[in-house]
Amino acid sequence: MQHLNTSIFKRIAFVATISYVFYGSHALANTTQINNPILNKTLMGLLESYYPFYNKKLKCHSVVIDSSFYGVFSAEDKKTGHCVEIDRQIMVETNKGKRLYVLVTGDIKFGEHDEGLIDSNKALSHQGLVGMFVLKPNGNNWKIESASPIMSAGAQGMGLHDWKLMRFAPNTWGFVNEDGYEYLGYVETRLVILTPSGQNIIKSLINNSNFSAYTDLCSDEVKRVCDDINAKLQRIDTSKAVDGFYPLSFTINGRKNNKTYKNANYTFYYKKGQGYQIPDNYPIGLES
Repeated sequence: MQHLNTSIFKRIAFVATISYVFYGSHALANTTQINNPILNKTLMGLLESYYPFYNKKLKCHSVVIDSSFYGVFSAEDKKTGHCVEIDRQIMVETNKGKRLYVLVTGDIKFGEHDEGLIDSNKALSHQGLVGMFVLKPNGNNWKIESASPIMSAGAQGMGLHDWKLMRFAPNTWGFVNEDGYEYLGYVETRLVILTPSGQNIIKSLINNSNFSAYTDLCSDEVKRVCDDINAKLQRIDTSKAVDGFYPLSFTINGRKNNKTYKNANYTFYYKKGQGYQIPDNYPIGLES
């Protein structure tokens, strides 16, 4: 799995970029957001039980994860160590009072060998780490209400940064970012949506672009087989809630499997405990 290179980023029309998704949506209307209401050092102390190690050499809070978490088995590095940091902490007002939404991201910085934990750059086949928490007031302190400290997002062992907060339900918000990868000239990107569900966090994935113009399938002689398709979030329908969450409306344009799409509309509905579901016949998806 490879990072998306600069030339491909310039080529693809990223109509679902984060700036559009968030600032073009009514989901943030009438929402008070205060960044960094408490010191990150203090906040990391509240999360210490989830990220219990401190790497003195790298000077970072960290967590060690078995490589099987990524579906990767390596005789040389059976465990991967992530340095973690607070990417976002945002306060919102709900009908139950204040809630602090926290996003933690982590890069793989060290591995495990017989002599112990050491620096390692062998992370190309791994994803980065993301963790999300929702905290509620507890006297003069905070108490964790929802948590999923170890989820995967990002490529080459690097976590995604600059997550944004959106309102997905009358009293529920979630963090969103764009993830993607390039493989043998084929490029795919997707939105990653993290929303609280009881004591846990649900991760929803919505593919928003396929691009194959850098593959052997897309020569000048057979351009008809090229995939170049993307989706953008038109709106969050705040007029209704399904299973407690607002539906998401996407518009698709481009070409996929010799079929052309022009302003094709698809609606994503939330399913309790499972996140946003892929609509029938949604053309942007994982390739076999």
